[in-house]
Amino acid sequence: MRSAFLTLALLLGCAARHPEPTLAVPAPESGRVRAVGIVAPPVGDGVQPIVVAVTNGRSEPLRLDARQVYAHLDGDRIPPLPPAEAARRSGGRSAPHALQSGAVGAVTGGLLGAAGGAIAGAIQGGVALATAAGSAVGAFFGAIGGVIHGGGRTADVAGFEERALHATTLAPGFSASGYVYYPRGDYRTLEVLLTDERGGVEPVVVPVKRTP
Repeated sequence: MRSAFLTLALLLGCAARHPEPTLAVPAPESGRVRAVGIVAPPVGDGVQPIVVAVTNGRSEPLRLDARQVYAHLDGDRIPPLPPAEAARRSGGRSAPHALQSGAVGAVTGGLLGAAGGAIAGAIQGGVALATAAGSAVGAFFGAIGGVIHGGGRTADVAGFEERALHATTLAPGFSASGYVYYPRGDYRTLEVLLTDERGGVEPVVVPVKRTP
């Protein structure tokens, strides 16, 4: 057991040398919807993930749907890929790294990211999350074993789904964040369309940020 944890710590340490961009979730601002989008490393040759965070500063709930988060490319409005389709286009690569504590994790690989996030949550949240951490570590070492024994590369649909921006109703002052997947491209702006309880549309256009 001790050697297993030492191995995990070593791998996490190696991955941390290649940190991902940090996502700062926008603070609520009265009367406004704020959003941010940050380019994440592409997955394979076909998928460009963008980390998206949206905060509702309005006085009423707003409905957020990742299918209504469009990217702009050369004047065209590009709809997002469903997570399962993004996984298929990834060429068998793991999903982007897990989002944790309002930031993109600094660990590499889908299952490794999940393990790191679960362990961090267990440390912060106490014994109640220990089971989740243990499951993630087990899944991680199971995946490593599969690679060592020549397991085939299959689409990481569960990972892409788990880390995607999910449809939700944002209460006043609340935020949501996750990945939105697009075909590979050099996107410059995002257009987020939210709806209120009367069916009105609240559009938000923001630049896509790039880390140095």
